[in-house]
Amino acid sequence: MSDAPPPDDPAAAPGAVRLGPRLEEFRREVQQLGLTGGRSNPERLGLRLSVLVFAVAVVLEIVAYVVSSNATDPRDQTDMVILALLGVVLALGAVAGFVRFALTRWFRYWLIRLVYEHREATDRVVDAVRRS
Repeated sequence: MSDAPPPDDPAAAPGAVRLGPRLEEFRREVQQLGLTGGRSNPERLGLRLSVLVFAVAVVLEIVAYVVSSNATDPRDQTDMVILALLGVVLALGAVAGFVRFALTRWFRYWLIRLVYEHREATDRVVDAVRRS
């Protein structure tokens, strides 16, 4: 394998941060796999859905506040309190979903990196045993 970076490699740009040789090799191997999220990337879809649900929750809470502040009938105010609580529950669910999907993506990256580093460590041990 050549040590020269591919021509479309962003790390080859002037002033780019140079990684260690093992990290550069890891990055090249991941790029060679050609993995993309594809069209059915559940993390990306989950993140977008979480942001959308959070936006809906914020709108619900604003509507509940405006309507309840203008209402004179206590029953209308109670209805708006229930709507505001629904908005809070939706917002909490959206935040939990956002964190879940963001962490899933992050953990997947680190799992791939951990497997790669363990493979390299095993190769070094095997080479050392063969030499002795």
